[in-house]
Amino acid sequence: MITASKRLVLRYYWPEDIAPIFKSYTGDLGSTKYLARHPHTEIEQTEKMFQNLSVPESMALTGKCIWVVDAIREGGAIGLITVVKSKDSMVVHFGIGRPYRGCGYAAEALVLTAQHLLAEDHAIRVNTFTDVENVAAQMALAKAGFRFTTRTKKFYQAPQLNGEYRDVFHYEFRG
Repeated sequence: MITASKRLVLRYYWPEDIAPIFKSYTGDLGSTKYLARHPHTEIEQTEKMFQNLSVPESMALTGKCIWVVDAIREGGAIGLITVVKSKDSMVVHFGIGRPYRGCGYAAEALVLTAQHLLAEDHAIRVNTFTDVENVAAQMALAKAGFRFTTRTKKFYQAPQLNGEYRDVFHYEFRG
């Protein structure tokens, strides 16, 4: 376990997380709409991602890691938090599987992540960004205490949106 609240645990992956995360998030077309990658078409892609990026050594080896968002009441993995080292800050990304959206899990996982990274002196700032059209992510970020800082035009390429280059809003955690 990395950190926890009454409803959520953030942790590295367990083998039993692979299938539900593939079904509800990494392989789901709607969940990957605003990502800079295609959805996974094979469960083995999700398994390999976890094996490479969701183990305690991931951050030291690759500069990033993935934590599973485990909802205690739901009985398992419902989403992912990705943490990427960037100079003196950490950049976080998040995704909650389709069946678990609208319950406040994203905002709660973001708060847990930011507080943990700052308290453990992993970074002096926690930042993120989201597509300018991803209103649900913007609402979760605001609820979690992230504040808008700037807009960048044509920041990333979105395969699910005809490969077009997309604008993003940047945010910083203010608690």
